[in-house]
Amino acid sequence: MTRLTGECLCGAISFEAEGEVPVMANCHCTACRQSTGSAFATLMFMKQDDVKITGAPKTFQHKSDAGTVMTKHFCDTCGTPLFTQNSAREGILGLRAGLINEQEEFAPKVNVYTSSKMNATVLDDALPAFEKMPG
Repeated sequence: MTRLTGECLCGAISFEAEGEVPVMANCHCTACRQSTGSAFATLMFMKQDDVKITGAPKTFQHKSDAGTVMTKHFCDTCGTPLFTQNSAREGILGLRAGLINEQEEFAPKVNVYTSSKMNATVLDDALPAFEKMPG
């Protein structure tokens, strides 16, 4: 059982989570790069019911390359990207790893969408890498 806490830059939105973290990933897709302003998004996925959010994030929805609906949650005061959801994975919430106070709990297990990664991004050869999202 993993316990995680975190908050946005201004502190208006915070979260507490307790449960299993079955997936920890670096996503290099264009949408993740655009929505984070970084070379890739670093995410920890948990059951949405295991995450208690304090505050009211704003959301933005867009379609993924696979046609699913992606929902990005962010703080409308400071702009911090907070969470992500994919309509194909109902009940699962992706927490942005950079928000997590318990940094020792994060260890990425996979790189996805390496076909979209920035040329300057160096991948850890010890991690499995997929050009798209694995089945």
